[in-house]
Amino acid sequence: MWLCSQLGFFSIVRKDADTFHIRARCREDLEQLAKAAGTGNPVASFTGSDYPWRIICHANELPAFMQALTTSIDYGNFKSAIGSSLYQRSKLAAYHDIHHRMVEWQADHHSGETFRR
Repeated sequence: MWLCSQLGFFSIVRKDADTFHIRARCREDLEQLAKAAGTGNPVASFTGSDYPWRIICHANELPAFMQALTTSIDYGNFKSAIGSSLYQRSKLAAYHDIHHRMVEWQADHHSGETFRR
């Protein structure tokens, strides 16, 4: 799962039934998340992995990280919040790129389609 947040950009994967890796492109993002969650210790990633930093947590610890991410949502517009964030504004252009690519995907795959239950 990719998560773009005011605390950082994260990729969360499940490595086994009881272990999650919260991965990041920079240590500072994991430090912000660990501080907000009150738990977690960023460690250097495995040689050759595409995310250089991670927090390895037990499944019962993951809710604390998700709660920290939820609590960090205090804005009405994500990109504006990122643009005004000292820690995250350097990611704004990348988030604009992601947004643009998803708009393109939506137009290509769902033009004229309405949501049906």
